[in-house]
Amino acid sequence: MATEGTYIYDYPRPAVTTDCVLFCRDAKEGLSVLLIERGGEPYKGCWAFPGGFLEMDETVEEGAARELQEETGLAISGAGI
Repeated sequence: MATEGTYIYDYPRPAVTTDCVLFCRDAKEGLSVLLIERGGEPYKGCWAFPGGFLEMDETVEEGAARELQEETGLAISGAGI
């Protein structure tokens, strides 16, 4: 039996994830979307949108920007995120 202030599961709240979908339009190539190649399981080696789990103290927008930078090196900020 859990006491007050403790949890009976591994995380203190549900695991929330975020993904980024970035489009680019090029006159020669047309419309493109940014994908990463997954480095770990599940689906190692498959293509995916950059994203991942939110940290406990960050907003969805902050988590999306952090994951994008971690996985692609692209840094974004401002109202467009």
